[in-house]
Amino acid sequence: MTPHTRPRYAPDPDSIPASPGPRRMRFARFGRISAVVMLVLSVVLLLWQHFGMNRTIRIDAHSPYRVQISDDRVNGGASVARLVRKDGFLLLYCRIATSYDWPFCEMSIRLAPAESGIDLSRFDTVTLALDYDAPGSRQLRFFVRNFDPAYGKAKQEGSWKANEISFVPALDGAEKTIPLSSFNVSAWWLAEYRIPVEHAGPDMHRVPQIQLSTSGLKEAGEHVLRVRYIAFHGKWISREQMALLLVALWVGGALLALLLDLHHLRQRLRRSRRREDELRSLTKALQLENKVIGEMARRDPLTGVRNRAGIRDELLREAELAQQDSRPLAVLFVDLDHFKQINDKHGHDTGDIVLKQFTREVDALIRQGDYLVRWGGEEFVIICPGTPLDAAAQMAEKIRTKLAELSWHDGLVVTCSFGVTVLGNESIAECLRRADAALYDAKRNGRNRVEVRTP
Repeated sequence: MTPHTRPRYAPDPDSIPASPGPRRMRFARFGRISAVVMLVLSVVLLLWQHFGMNRTIRIDAHSPYRVQISDDRVNGGASVARLVRKDGFLLLYCRIATSYDWPFCEMSIRLAPAESGIDLSRFDTVTLALDYDAPGSRQLRFFVRNFDPAYGKAKQEGSWKANEISFVPALDGAEKTIPLSSFNVSAWWLAEYRIPVEHAGPDMHRVPQIQLSTSGLKEAGEHVLRVRYIAFHGKWISREQMALLLVALWVGGALLALLLDLHHLRQRLRRSRRREDELRSLTKALQLENKVIGEMARRDPLTGVRNRAGIRDELLREAELAQQDSRPLAVLFVDLDHFKQINDKHGHDTGDIVLKQFTREVDALIRQGDYLVRWGGEEFVIICPGTPLDAAAQMAEKIRTKLAELSWHDGLVVTCSFGVTVLGNESIAECLRRADAALYDAKRNGRNRVEVRTP
């Protein structure tokens, strides 16, 4: 039997409703503290976004990026470009010739493979620290080339989008900061590659290359471009993203407050109902306790099988059904031979072990609808509904043989005697007395045998 814990009949102290006043005050204080924390957090995040969260990509003569030059000779012109790294500068020497309509010299810096590129869409500005000595307008063009398979090819650099800005550097080589929002897509690139309208706008989400180029005007002579560095600046979180984050935090805080308030109301409702639930659970516990106590009284505490009280109702019902339906009901009395000697020589603990093993083995040999009952001491009864006398005798012989062949505790040899009969046109008490008499015959005739008596 599984142990049963006796229920407590006193109400659970936690079920006693607490005064709602202090709880409501604590909840209101928690709400005020949460609002102050959210306000402080919002101010801190705004200040951090404004003064911090900076990230920079810097490109100079010491950077690992590959730098290449080109000039208009690829188009049949005569301009000549030359690249030199000196004193931490990237120097582009260019001799512009006017034999080509759009003469140029160009410095290209490869930042990443075209398929991956660098996402510059999250950056705000680019700072150009350079000096430019040239005749004429001294105008430069700066390109941020973007690759997208929707309109370009990875191995064809000309198909990469030409985000362009034209500017004139300061005479003293001072830094020049340009917002990336000022860039436009080159008209010649849009026309040459027949770009549809949906891809015509600036795009810097996958940038494999940047370029510095002369203006393309016919300004013949020597041009010298000295690049100290190029740096892209941005924030890890933009203002718009920070605003969305703060809105999400405040909305989340408001939802959390509503959920907590709902939880508080539900707790009050549960406390108001708990007394009623406690009474209901106590009633169920009492019913369960009575059921368990009744079941314990019907079972043998040592072996777990039924006892006399536990079989009484079933035995009367089976006898009534057998006589009504004219079907057999077999009764087998079983006695462990010389069990008193086992107790005397080996102790009652060993005797208990033998009884438990006996019930396990017999229970495994009888049918599911049969009953195994401890009648008293070492004596047991097996009730077999729907079993005629010859089948009952065969079952008894099978059980007797199996038990005699078993290995028992401490090497004991255990045998059993059986008295078998079936219910006739009589009371079940008469049938039980006849089975007991058959068992007595088995003991008198030498034990470890099966004796049968007919009604």
